[in-house]
Amino acid sequence: MFFQKNKLGIFFLIFAILCFSIMNGVTRYLSEYYNVITLNMYRYWFFAFILIVIHTKKNETIVTVSRSKKKLIQIFRGSMLAIQMCFAHYCFLKLGLIKTSSIFAVGPLIVTALSVIILNEKVGWKRWTAIFSGFFGIIIILRPGFEGFEPYLILALGCAFSYALYQVLTRFVSKYDNTNTSFLYTGFAGAFILSFVGPFFVIEVKPYDWYWIIVICILGTTAHFFVIKAYQVSEASILQPFNYLQLVFVSIIGIIIFDEILEIPVLIGSAIIVAAGLYTFWRDKQERIDHF
Repeated sequence: MFFQKNKLGIFFLIFAILCFSIMNGVTRYLSEYYNVITLNMYRYWFFAFILIVIHTKKNETIVTVSRSKKKLIQIFRGSMLAIQMCFAHYCFLKLGLIKTSSIFAVGPLIVTALSVIILNEKVGWKRWTAIFSGFFGIIIILRPGFEGFEPYLILALGCAFSYALYQVLTRFVSKYDNTNTSFLYTGFAGAFILSFVGPFFVIEVKPYDWYWIIVICILGTTAHFFVIKAYQVSEASILQPFNYLQLVFVSIIGIIIFDEILEIPVLIGSAIIVAAGLYTFWRDKQERIDHF
């Protein structure tokens, strides 16, 4: 039974990652013609609408579900994610899917480092070594001081940091609020903050592109749903390594659809980051086993 639940959780997560990857590819296409803030505003409006429908069917009021013991943190993490998504999609446009996602791959290592500061988790020297090795991989990708250096890579690194902070804060609030409450704030906080900025960048949308906008709305909401389902049925330590599949999926999309090139420094740096991340997860699992 335990094995079957883990298999189901892995399937849910891989499906969610595939949805996110395709969503990023479609958003990368749309961002050539429309502002990323507006695109994300539409996506979050759809997200908030689906949340209202779900809770209405459950005979739950939004006010009831929104009751939180850490309301300010919930609002902050939800707003930060929405802003991060806008900058991330801008990086996809300027840098391409492959380079941006290679930088984002360092996120799990940042999560581990931030967990020490925010969650008071203990990390041994071996995992710290893996974290610093991962950042060495980032330096290879960034190539500071060399001709291949692009300033937008720093923006991508900032996005990776903010998303890692979002994950750590999500883990923090989970001690006080249930999953439905956190999910609600993720959708509503993002929809609220983008509604103040997005309308200033609205331009006329071609009729055909509305179909693509609906696609990214559906893919984004579906992905969020299956991520939650995955972590409900399986352990985080088992699921985490599969997050690196997003780098594989977006690389395939970038090469086939957008004619992107997988540069050698990006390939080497990504390999170091992924290896460091996988080792960190393995060490975390071993330390938990030794603890018990």
